[in-house]
Amino acid sequence: MTSCLLVLSVLSFCIFSFSQTIIPEWFEELPTRPTGTYFAVGYSGKYIDQALAREAAISLAISNLAKQREARLVFDLEEFADGRFRLMNPSFELSYEENTVFDVHDNYIPVDSSITDECYFILIAFPKINGRIRFSSNDKAWGGRPKWTTKPPHSKQYNYGVGIVSNYSSWVRAWKDADEYARFDLGKNIKIEARSIHATKRDNQYIIESKITHQSFDEIIVNSEIVSRWYDEKNNIYYSLCRQLR
Repeated sequence: MTSCLLVLSVLSFCIFSFSQTIIPEWFEELPTRPTGTYFAVGYSGKYIDQALAREAAISLAISNLAKQREARLVFDLEEFADGRFRLMNPSFELSYEENTVFDVHDNYIPVDSSITDECYFILIAFPKINGRIRFSSNDKAWGGRPKWTTKPPHSKQYNYGVGIVSNYSSWVRAWKDADEYARFDLGKNIKIEARSIHATKRDNQYIIESKITHQSFDEIIVNSEIVSRWYDEKNNIYYSLCRQLR
């Protein structure tokens, strides 16, 4: 009986170990970059042709780096509430200059890459640099829950934003959206315009109070980095942390 329990325990451990997502360390925590240099990561999903997977990952990394250098964020949220129900109509729009993409494409350099059964990851630097950049490039499972996922950092040196998405069928799409929402959250923390309208009416002896709230911003954000990511494997929730020097 004891032997059977031991075998079952070993099998359970193996199944759990192999079910964990493996990622490069720099995907979870972006390395400290040398002065005047930008880092960005790219990734692709399952692939048949490794060359195509690398190409897709590099394309995304270049796009991410272009957004990091400068992006225009347009956010608009209308909310109606009257105590019985609540309606929200959010709108997000992120854009960046094509010239920035071309500039990054012509002057970036691959720094490191990692291949797993499910993914292709790449880390790029811009502009091209001479010499070796030292950082940890080990592959690992996701670490424990970071504090910033429940309480965003507060700093006199940096502005922060946190992006959260859940229950995506495509993890590539999930990370893209989590990263973009982190930038929008950063933008809202920097500057947002808000106004509200209150109204009261009587309906069959009842007084109904309604409120319409409008929040918006239209800003160009520069030097915004996605510095940390975390995946809650148990609840299928993706978190991204965006940082900008004040």
